[in-house]
Amino acid sequence: MFLGIGYLPTRTGPRFWRRFDAGEIREDFSHIAALGLEAVRVPLFWHDFQPGVDRIDPRMLDRFGEFLDIAGDHHLKVMAGLWAGFWDGALWWPDWGVNPAPLPPHWPLLVNDKWIRWGRLRHPFTAERMLQARELLVRELVAYFADHPALIGWEPLPGFGRLSAASDKDATRRWLDEVIAMLDRASPTLHSNFLLAFDALENSDAIAPKTIIEAGGRPGLSMATFASDRRHLPLSIRWLSFALELANALAGQPISLYLAGLPTTAPGERSVARDGVFYASEEDAAEHLAQIVALARQAHLPALWLWRWADIPEEQWQEPPYDRPGWRRYTGLLRANGNEKKLVHALKSQDSVPEFSRLEVDLDAYHANPYQYLNALWQEFS
Repeated sequence: MFLGIGYLPTRTGPRFWRRFDAGEIREDFSHIAALGLEAVRVPLFWHDFQPGVDRIDPRMLDRFGEFLDIAGDHHLKVMAGLWAGFWDGALWWPDWGVNPAPLPPHWPLLVNDKWIRWGRLRHPFTAERMLQARELLVRELVAYFADHPALIGWEPLPGFGRLSAASDKDATRRWLDEVIAMLDRASPTLHSNFLLAFDALENSDAIAPKTIIEAGGRPGLSMATFASDRRHLPLSIRWLSFALELANALAGQPISLYLAGLPTTAPGERSVARDGVFYASEEDAAEHLAQIVALARQAHLPALWLWRWADIPEEQWQEPPYDRPGWRRYTGLLRANGNEKKLVHALKSQDSVPEFSRLEVDLDAYHANPYQYLNALWQEFS
């Protein structure tokens, strides 16, 4: 099983492509490798790399190349988020991808480092401007770095699951087929990876894991184990086991698990529910992570991706999206000062978890009414 982590530099944060600090990245990668992690998942923010519909910033290509070289020097692999996309609760979007309108955006929308109060994004699956723009980045970036030994794959449009849920299913399928074909031509040895939140499995209109596989991509399941949606089961290894079993059954094979965050309290503080979010103590979070690692190994998952490298430094709390208080400030393996949380001890844990009963998934019943069927299946499982 592959063990990776979502990465933003410890001090520079999400604006690191513009404030590129190779020394900081080397320092982080040395630490990441020392903990036994094998890969980093990094967003290539669309507005940084492609400031115009028909223009690529050559500085960003140079910096991405240096980033890959540094990763290779530390024997780390890189999953690159192409056309990013959703990250840390906001949609980071190029200004040329927003349609001025007297309407508020559907999602928290960041353009040029500012929250957009009015306007709607040009949808990446259907808007002609967005469809044309994607090809340029494939030609200029994907094809150029296709043979870099540090790259293990692309994640087209981080936030794919959320965006696809708000789009026509046929349009999404066309986009999926076209993008995978495009990437396969430009970088035939690298895989295309798409994240689906568990919510998507309950929606009959959403793209299914099997559909992604049939198109030539690799689906992954994104789970927020600290807040298991309406079931209110934070840190429940039984709930996570159920979700994995179900996703694997729908895919017809084991798929990768992406953890969507695990906010922690300050050192020495107990676990607490606050503002509708469960913040785990470092001790409880470490125990839970050890269970997740054990479950992922027992389930023979291809990969387990952890949420984030480091908490957000307080000086970045004045910059979007962290100017809106919330749990995303506290989801790192490291505290904001760079010190390790107790979570890191779970990475090499040899713990095991109970063998839960196996799910028998009736695919016909599922497709007839996913929401109702999954609720009944969960009641039986639990």
